[in-house]
Amino acid sequence: MKKLMHKTRHALFESCDFLELLMALVVLAALLIACGSLGSSFLNFWNNRHASEAFLTFVGHVFNILIGIEFLKMLCQPSGDTVLEVLMFLVARHMILDHTTVIENLLTIISIGLLFSIKKYISLPAGKENYRIFSSNSDSKDSEPAKDDIQEENSRHLP
Repeated sequence: MKKLMHKTRHALFESCDFLELLMALVVLAALLIACGSLGSSFLNFWNNRHASEAFLTFVGHVFNILIGIEFLKMLCQPSGDTVLEVLMFLVARHMILDHTTVIENLLTIISIGLLFSIKKYISLPAGKENYRIFSSNSDSKDSEPAKDDIQEENSRHLP
């Protein structure tokens, strides 16, 4: 029974990897289409370059493509850093493009600072870049940090 559960779990895990890859391909196709339509948005901006709304519309299209690229990176190589990068772009887009109140701007700035502090202070230990949350590779030999990596990490923190 335990062997059947293990095989089923492994098959589900492999199918999830395949579905992630399939969704990454769909996102890539959408990004290519969006990049193709960026030309018309740029021409609209160029023709109305004295209007601030034309620039904000163009920047909005660019931000959408950048967020899509970061999302694609997150699908292809999931890690805490890629998730944080997507969130940073989303928050920055909200702050730059949306007309917000002073309180909303303050909350946005605080959230960006929080995301940067999470990225700086709450990260995976050295040598665990390929760590997956739902896999059992956390106790394998490859997940042990190498002695050189530990020495290099410690030397970076010395004044």
